[in-house]
Amino acid sequence: MENSKESLSSRFAKVYGSPGEAPRVLGLLRAFWPLLVICFVTGYLLRAWFPHPYLGVSQVGILFFLVAVAAAILLAWGDKRLGNFLKGAKGEEWVAHELAFLNAEYTVFNGLRFGGGKQNFDHIIVGPAGVFVVETKNWKGSVEFHDGKLYAGGREPSRPPLRQVKAAAAELVSFIDDAGCGDLPIHSVLCFLGTKLPQEVMNVNGVVVCTGKKLVEVLQETFDEPIAESMREKVVGELRKVIE
Repeated sequence: MENSKESLSSRFAKVYGSPGEAPRVLGLLRAFWPLLVICFVTGYLLRAWFPHPYLGVSQVGILFFLVAVAAAILLAWGDKRLGNFLKGAKGEEWVAHELAFLNAEYTVFNGLRFGGGKQNFDHIIVGPAGVFVVETKNWKGSVEFHDGKLYAGGREPSRPPLRQVKAAAAELVSFIDDAGCGDLPIHSVLCFLGTKLPQEVMNVNGVVVCTGKKLVEVLQETFDEPIAESMREKVVGELRKVIE
């Protein structure tokens, strides 16, 4: 039984890392940091009123009421932000599940972050066609592209995903160069789940934009000369050091 499991697992991609971990942790921190301010203000009010009050009861009561209103507003706002982060985490988990069924020539890294780096990599895939940086967006509605820019709901997002995935690819190129792995083709991919795109696969300003169901097809497409297996193993070895 164990041999059959090993034989089966050897047919699919090697997978490292935990998908969705970064948005879950960052979501909690970014969504509820205002509560720390509320706790500080509450502590100040208690200290101001007890045991040697220099604020009157009515003053403290009014301030507590204002703090309670602010807390309710911030909690509602934080809950909405957390929901967006968790939705993003679910999107990363879905993509990671699909990537796990790539064949054994591929290696998948989920939720990677380089020491001292600025980028959180949703997914890095090393395969015969090159090294892919995949940014996942689990958005509702539709997006449009004009003059090389992405617009959602008629607006350009505060964190443009095209710029985001390009910055991630640039950081990966720097890492590979520093590791002495040579000049490898790095492909930037922006994958949308539950989002209506003008086309299922398109190239926007040097970034491949695709739907979730077309992602594996994009990764298997040969853009350049296939990377030698020895070079792929060297890149995988350097990325594994980051995980381990």
